[in-house]
Amino acid sequence: MNIKRIVVGAYAVNCYIVYTDEKKGFIIDPGGDYDDILKFIKEEDILLEFILLTHGHGDHIGAVKNLINDFNLPLYVCEKEKSLLNDPIINLSKSIPPFKPIQLVADVWLKDGEIIDFHGTKLKVIYTPGHTVGSICIIMDKNIFTGDTLFRMSIGRSDFYTGNYDEIMKSIKKLYTYDDNLRVLPGHGSESILKFEKEHNPFMKNIKI
Repeated sequence: MNIKRIVVGAYAVNCYIVYTDEKKGFIIDPGGDYDDILKFIKEEDILLEFILLTHGHGDHIGAVKNLINDFNLPLYVCEKEKSLLNDPIINLSKSIPPFKPIQLVADVWLKDGEIIDFHGTKLKVIYTPGHTVGSICIIMDKNIFTGDTLFRMSIGRSDFYTGNYDEIMKSIKKLYTYDDNLRVLPGHGSESILKFEKEHNPFMKNIKI
């Protein structure tokens, strides 16, 4: 499976386009800069099949409507994210450049532990609330897309609407139980390895299981 990272939007969100050698793909967190996303899709002739959000904050959803309008794609989001996704105040889209209110409704509401079968590759949904009430991470092969839950040497903020520090720390403890060798692909910043985060991330290294 091929993974292309495109850094998009005012807050430098990592948008990931995941696609097979046969050019069938899906997109994670298309946060903005639609022209850049579209350019890569067209250059590689990728047939997108769905949009997957790690959570519904405005900086992660800026190009969703463009993709839906141009490619008629279904939107996959955690079931706990319904109210945030549909409220431009709570999802902060009114507060993030270009300050356009965004309201969305998913086509597929995901549950913890759910498996998405993408042409034989399994995507496992891990419910990791704390940054938002409906934040999720996705495990695919030896990769984990962590959204704004886990960053290299840090974790996501918990002081926005529906965020909760105790919850995000429970989610970090949950992630600690997974394979050391997972490649961490976060919503912002550089990638990492889960083993490195367990040993060096100040929010993770002292966890006791």
